[in-house]
Amino acid sequence: MLNDIKELEISSKSKINFLEKRMKEELSFHHNHNDCLVESPPIPKTMLLDLCNGCNHKCIFCMSRLMDRKVSRMKHSLFTKIIDQAMDLGVEELGLYATGEPFMHKKLEDFVKEAKDKGFRYVYISTNGALIDERRLKKVIDSGLDSIKFSVNAGSRDAYYKVHGKDDWKKVIKNIKFVSKYRKKSKKKMLISVSYIVTNISKNQKKDIENLLSPFVDEIMFWDCGTQQGFMLANQGVLIDKKESKIDFCNLPFNRLHVTSEGFLTLCCTDYENYLTVADLNETNLINAWNNQLFISMRKRHLSGDLKGALCYNCMNNTDNEMFPIDSDLSNQIDVKSFYLESRDNLRIELENRDNNK
Repeated sequence: MLNDIKELEISSKSKINFLEKRMKEELSFHHNHNDCLVESPPIPKTMLLDLCNGCNHKCIFCMSRLMDRKVSRMKHSLFTKIIDQAMDLGVEELGLYATGEPFMHKKLEDFVKEAKDKGFRYVYISTNGALIDERRLKKVIDSGLDSIKFSVNAGSRDAYYKVHGKDDWKKVIKNIKFVSKYRKKSKKKMLISVSYIVTNISKNQKKDIENLLSPFVDEIMFWDCGTQQGFMLANQGVLIDKKESKIDFCNLPFNRLHVTSEGFLTLCCTDYENYLTVADLNETNLINAWNNQLFISMRKRHLSGDLKGALCYNCMNNTDNEMFPIDSDLSNQIDVKSFYLESRDNLRIELENRDNNK
């Protein structure tokens, strides 16, 4: 997921040159920042800030449905503090999502407007699109949003339910069409895209989703289902036929800021149990957190390949080794061995239940 751009396919041509250029920039971001691969790199230009770590869907491939960490929503005062510091440090792009659904935060449109008013060049979100109606979509778009990506991981209603665990197919498709219509009416320069995680459930429906949504969106991106930071090893052999290839190197600790809904700085955008958190931004500032000893130590380990005992090792090597959080005070510690065993049983049971209920 992090290093192999070949796993990504793009369908349809962008209809607007601006949007086409922007999408290419997004796709190549993690592959063009090798100059940052040092122990203390400069502050990145992009930050992902998770407004809420919870999700209203239970996608079959996703660690979110098994997360034991308490659901939280970022406080407005903390959001303001972090983005003010980020702006001062030269951050230009702000993604308001990571492990959760951004529309689960009632202040999403306020946060978008605040970020744009303060000068962020590009503000974007990724959503399953099921919690919203036309009124709220208008509010978020009118707040200055630059990009909205809808997660639609099947090409039919039945398969969508089996993947997402919710019968929201018709509502989501309607919302995507509305956003397209409203963008045209309001003449907004906003990117509209769809991401599609390819599983054995949905791999034969890619043409279906292209035929249905290509007239309304700028890009449809197909990603091979993976193991989500090594937690979802159970996906292999069930949701995907082959074992996921190992990752040679991960750029994320070097070239992007990741902030959890609690306000913790973490190495990764899919840190569901806070195993990779290195600082609490409620207690320190962004620049000190980026340069603290825990973070520097983890970058050294990435550069040398000495990652055993960390979640990063399991993610990059597709293994279920014992692992420990970077900062136990900031993590939600789990019984790792039990989790891996139970997640395999859970996947089989959940698939059977969804088959019976669809």
